[in-house]
Amino acid sequence: MTAVTDELLVHKTIQGDRDAYGQLVERYQHQLYDLIFKMLNNQEDARDVSQEIFIKVFRSLDKFRYESKFSTWLYRVATNHCLDFLRKKKREKERYLIRESPPEDGAGREPQSGGCWEPEQSLLQKENLQRLQKALEQLPETYRLPLLMQHYRKMSYQEIAQIMNIPVKTVATRIYRAKNMLKECLGGGDGRELQPDQGKTCTVSGRGMHLL
Repeated sequence: MTAVTDELLVHKTIQGDRDAYGQLVERYQHQLYDLIFKMLNNQEDARDVSQEIFIKVFRSLDKFRYESKFSTWLYRVATNHCLDFLRKKKREKERYLIRESPPEDGAGREPQSGGCWEPEQSLLQKENLQRLQKALEQLPETYRLPLLMQHYRKMSYQEIAQIMNIPVKTVATRIYRAKNMLKECLGGGDGRELQPDQGKTCTVSGRGMHLL
């Protein structure tokens, strides 16, 4: 018996068939959880975010244009949601650090071992981060998603291939092209290479920039 396609289940869901969406959830819930957990590295957060994403997808199905596979669209929504979640947590951490940071004149502050408190460096990192995020947003989804999956929690090509339902060789090609496009977006056409295997950083104009 031929399996019902994702697209047909999406169509039925939009027409009001809640059971059809239940089938989509059952079909992708484990793969989606694995992806989210690899990005967030926290089981409780992964469970909560998984539920949020399935609710968000259900409410946004009318925006699915059938121009790509439903699975690709689902993982795009999930990846963007996870990025927003991580950015929110990062902002909360930064606000805490600001509250705990020493006074501007340095009064009553002892130097930290191995360096000193440098707000200029923090500002530079923030500017670099904004440049990188903007460049990532300009990448086509077919290239951006596997690149992000590789960087976050070091997902293997095999894992990405299983999640996106594409051959491993295609994953490798897309990541290679994504890194080249990202380098061009950042003006890094001077022979410097992105370094995904050295941690979640890339080198542009001699400065490290984090993906988040």
